[in-house]
Amino acid sequence: MKKIKILYPYIILFVLIYFGAEKIGPITFSQIWKIPLFIFLIWQVLIKRNDKKLGMIKWSYARATKNLVTANFSVSYFYGIVDFIRYMIFPLMFEYAYRNIKSIRKLDKILLGFAQFIILSGIPFSLGILKSKSEDAQSFIDFDSYIGMFQNTHGASITTTTAVLILMSYLKVGSSIIKFKKLNYLLLIYGIFLIYLTFVRTGYLMFIVGVVFLFLPKKLNFKQVMSGLAVFLILGVGFYVLLETNETFYNRIFDIRNGKQTAAGSGRFLFWMASFELWYNGSVFEMIFGHGFHDLIMYMYQKTGLPVFAHNEFFTQLGQNGLLGVIFFIGYLISLFKFIWRRKILPSYRLAMAIFFLYGSLMMTQGGMWFELDIFMVLVFVKLEFEKVLRKRMLRYD
Repeated sequence: MKKIKILYPYIILFVLIYFGAEKIGPITFSQIWKIPLFIFLIWQVLIKRNDKKLGMIKWSYARATKNLVTANFSVSYFYGIVDFIRYMIFPLMFEYAYRNIKSIRKLDKILLGFAQFIILSGIPFSLGILKSKSEDAQSFIDFDSYIGMFQNTHGASITTTTAVLILMSYLKVGSSIIKFKKLNYLLLIYGIFLIYLTFVRTGYLMFIVGVVFLFLPKKLNFKQVMSGLAVFLILGVGFYVLLETNETFYNRIFDIRNGKQTAAGSGRFLFWMASFELWYNGSVFEMIFGHGFHDLIMYMYQKTGLPVFAHNEFFTQLGQNGLLGVIFFIGYLISLFKFIWRRKILPSYRLAMAIFFLYGSLMMTQGGMWFELDIFMVLVFVKLEFEKVLRKRMLRYD
């Protein structure tokens, strides 16, 4: 009975994510259920005040609050509030997790369990038991992409990639909390296969970047260099074989839809230029505070024919939140890096740095906030902070 109860949170989470794309009036189910989560986290953090906050948490709060102040907030107020809540989830979850998870071992179980859950969630879709509820299922129908329980292919790719890297890191160190290691290796292979099936180049890039930072040794010797080159050669040959033998893979890599090649990078350069143009042609006030989400999306639609964001967080922030938004975002990235770098002697440093650069590659090619990725980042960074506290205690006793 106890083992069955452990599954309850995962079942609830699966339902919340799976039905997240369902429209309820002007908003999605995902946006609705995050409101009570936001209120709960606010309540928990406020009633247990902690005056000493990490730099990355301060920058996170500042970045979130900036969404409430734009030049056209009267028009974009709804989207501004939605983004404020979305951006607040990460720092609030961090503070809640840090205060309520009592040990590293318990945190490890939660982190590993969540990674395993993300990969296992693909099974009912692979077997044809369930079908995706995402609108992306139609836009990516040419590629027959894996979406699973997520709202779009990018969400599936980003979250599965992070889950695979975390499972890989636990297998790499031979963690004692992993039961049935052979099954977990099979799960790892299945997860990598799901990443491939998303046909999302951002996910491929994130996976490569994450693996490099996870396994790259501090000092390279000749044998390691040759081994790395051999692996690179094998991967290169595999990539070439896929291009030559798999039409779907070829079409996605080179952006070919309905027999025609689209703009490079799925039109990303056009999106970046449109966002910059909106910012550059604005008033001084708009250049500093931004045009807001609504104006950015409408301008994108006028320029590209697609109501999308800039597919790069720097350009999205520039158009939506102006120079202040870019400054807060850069400050947030620097604070994340400093948080990890100052803990480079700790066991989870490599995993945390891999997650950071994975996140950075995502921000360069996609941008936005991703709830499942937030959970992973919170758990990894809290673990790193726990290790720092534990090390201080051990040094004190010595």
